[in-house]
Amino acid sequence: MIQNLPNELQIGILNYVITESNFQYFCTLRTVCKKWNAFVPLLMHNAVISELNSGLKLAFTYWSDLKIKKLSPTYNDYTKTFTFQFDNNHISRPFSDNKINFVAFIQKSGKDVPFMFKLGAVLGVLTFPKFLNDDIYKHEFDHRNEICFFVDKGESISHVKLHSFTIEAWKLYYILDCLKFDTKISYLKKGFRYATWADL
Repeated sequence: MIQNLPNELQIGILNYVITESNFQYFCTLRTVCKKWNAFVPLLMHNAVISELNSGLKLAFTYWSDLKIKKLSPTYNDYTKTFTFQFDNNHISRPFSDNKINFVAFIQKSGKDVPFMFKLGAVLGVLTFPKFLNDDIYKHEFDHRNEICFFVDKGESISHVKLHSFTIEAWKLYYILDCLKFDTKISYLKKGFRYATWADL
């Protein structure tokens, strides 16, 4: 049985599989055995970071050209989520009581990629964030997807900076899988969409 092979060889096999398949399929390999249940999340985390460092950019409705901290996004296997941290010196944006239909986009770039090739997860309506502590405010779209804002001391909550963003792992996996194609997919899962001119 493959589970009886040395750990290094099993990891080598899994590394090959993840490069030749997609994230959604690779996730299912966790059910093979206890060892693979431990190996797969670690390898997927590394693969996600590699994908994000290959020219992909994160953008939100109302925010673009985000400055992600050099620290890689962290994966929480208990909640099955990824969390991105942002530089607090990123330009602040006005925030009001108006509701914003919030979409988290991943943008693909390259000479052979169509302009504004972004695929996003529609997370819901972003309303005025809730107080979390002295300078952090949080909005939860649901129990696994949330965004936190940073407010400089002396500044009004009406002006906020991005602090962190948490997204369900499967949503990020799905976006990355779809962006492996240089053309738009005709039928996306519910809750996902490509960017339009209105998102600029």
